[in-house]
Amino acid sequence: MNRFMSGRFYDVMSLRLIAALEDMGVTELIVGRRRHTFLQGESAWSVTDKLCGINVVSYHFGSMTEGTTTPCMGSDIDTLSCDDDVNIMSGWPEWERRRHNLLMVKHETCSPQHYRLQAARDDMPLPLTQPYDEFCVTDHDGKIYRSNKEFEFIVRQRTADDNTPYFHAGPSHSFSEMYDLVYAYRCRKLPAECDSWFTRPRPGNWPTQEMLQVARELGCFLIPDGHCDSEYSAVEWRVSPSLIERHLMFSMGIIHIQCYVTLKLLKKDTINPYLNGNGKFTSFHCKTALFYAREQLLPEMWTVDHLFDCIVYCLALLRDWAVSGHCPHYIMDGVNLFDGKLNSEQRVRLHTILTVIIDTHLAPLAFVETDNLGVRLLHNVYTVAIWDMTPRRAVFQGITGFLSVYGNKHQMVHVRHILHDAADRSPDEMCLYLHSLITQPLQQLDRHRSERTLSRLDAVNRERLIKYLQQHLASTAASICLQHGIHMGTRIWSWYSAAMNTDVASTRLKLASMLYCKGDLQLAADVLEDVERRYDNTVQAICGCGNMDPLVRKPRETFTEAVNEENIDILSTNRVAYCVRFLPQEAFCVPPILHYEMIRAVGDDIQHRHHTERKWMNWAVVDSRPFLHYLQYLTFGGLGLRHRQEQAQRSLVDIIVDGIDHDQLFHAETAAHLRAHCLEMENQPDMALEWYLCSQSIMPRNNAANWHIRRLTNLQ
Repeated sequence: MNRFMSGRFYDVMSLRLIAALEDMGVTELIVGRRRHTFLQGESAWSVTDKLCGINVVSYHFGSMTEGTTTPCMGSDIDTLSCDDDVNIMSGWPEWERRRHNLLMVKHETCSPQHYRLQAARDDMPLPLTQPYDEFCVTDHDGKIYRSNKEFEFIVRQRTADDNTPYFHAGPSHSFSEMYDLVYAYRCRKLPAECDSWFTRPRPGNWPTQEMLQVARELGCFLIPDGHCDSEYSAVEWRVSPSLIERHLMFSMGIIHIQCYVTLKLLKKDTINPYLNGNGKFTSFHCKTALFYAREQLLPEMWTVDHLFDCIVYCLALLRDWAVSGHCPHYIMDGVNLFDGKLNSEQRVRLHTILTVIIDTHLAPLAFVETDNLGVRLLHNVYTVAIWDMTPRRAVFQGITGFLSVYGNKHQMVHVRHILHDAADRSPDEMCLYLHSLITQPLQQLDRHRSERTLSRLDAVNRERLIKYLQQHLASTAASICLQHGIHMGTRIWSWYSAAMNTDVASTRLKLASMLYCKGDLQLAADVLEDVERRYDNTVQAICGCGNMDPLVRKPRETFTEAVNEENIDILSTNRVAYCVRFLPQEAFCVPPILHYEMIRAVGDDIQHRHHTERKWMNWAVVDSRPFLHYLQYLTFGGLGLRHRQEQAQRSLVDIIVDGIDHDQLFHAETAAHLRAHCLEMENQPDMALEWYLCSQSIMPRNNAANWHIRRLTNLQ
């Protein structure tokens, strides 16, 4: 193909590739929604930890946060937790009193990008002379260094205790293959390996001087990951400029994102299969090529009709590196990104496949199966109907639905985390604790001036968390009043009111439950009617107890259709219904049958709870919709409205069956107990027992059904 024809071909195919990528959700809108969702989650974790007095700041990195993924790419979620109680020093003058101080030491055995961390005394700026725990390693010269195995030890121990899977990849140690968790320390000052990046000549105008100035101030992390070829890897820590890399990615336009996504699709479906699973050609290699291409190509090359040219340029860079055997880190000098990833034989194979892709003018794109890219590309070429191709609107709805469920689910995880810290307090102490959290000023997170979006999200997340906490404060205070026959003051009602719009149901249902227990049946019925009116078929049930994984369970189709038309913030409280949670301190605001949920363990059941379950299994937790109909059954029965009571009972059965059929019931055993209790009140103990036995068969341990079965059996 001559140069002129190649240029024309590239222009046309660039436009068709862009159309295919947009069909897969690689658009400015979807990228923006992905970034907002994961930045919001990052902020929420950090705000939660600050409220709990934990000096840890969490970050989301990787493709989910960058928006550089597609629905079928199988991208995991990367989270880095930074312990801000640790002061990382580049020199002794940076020592701080009453801090855990560690000195960065470039030992003679350390490769580029790696350091040792020498332990220091906390009372004066001198090296530590005696180890204080098993993760202090004494070198042959008597110096004490910090091992990088502590986080791995903690995760391994927890997974062993919980009898849950353990996953390890590089510095990540986690409980799920789809969640990478990395523990790190923050160093404010960039190491010398980064100096030349700021001063080297650049043919284009990227990164700008302003971006470089921000990057210099962002600092870097030290993550527990020794060099692959080092015999001292257990005491080595790798420098990671992840914040700088994210800053660079966020400066990219949609054409750069589409280029990078295409490289990753080729990596997944073409390059790595050719390497036969040997070696590790990674997305970070592709990202490095993108960084260099973005720097070296003139801005006029990054246009919609030149996408093919930009992709080929990136592939040519990777091919040159495969020949030389050295893939340079974009920011840090002396680092070879092929070390520990690809040996010489694998680099030869990499060179071969990259040459084929380049010389065939990206023809392998037509065979990429992920997200049906090849099919979509051919569809745009030949304009034929492809029946197995998901339409663009459905793809957008699926992505937005996932993001909304993920964001809302983690809102409830954060609340669970805060409440778990107060689990053993008395009701009075709980009120004081929650009130202090609500009224105390939030300790400001140490945000860089470039992180304005995160600073705004910090304030928003604090207000959201306060609303959830006001729900529990109102219910706990009301429970105390009901227990002791005390008149409820206006403050309790104001707390209920302030928390009312957390979602469509949970606070309102807790209010209705309190009114029922108080004996205000007509008011309870009015609140329940309001909940039923709001709970239309677009509402998605949300569970933050570990029973709902957004990466596995798909949201309701009607919900995804509704949230797809809304703005970039997909945490739509008028579209979701959270689980209703009652802590033991709220016991007098909950119908008595749910008290059994707070003591569901029988015998040694507690020993069979995994880490997440320990944080909520002493609470009464129920899905909103079943609880709505159960409260209706109780309330209408108390009001003598038999017809409406029977209707509520039928609705309860229907919602349990529908929830199980569509995988949208997250506390099915508790819902079954509510149904069984209705049967008890209908004087049908045999049928009630069948429901309890069915619940027990599905969940033999840590199930209140065991108590109910004993109770009914004793009665009979």
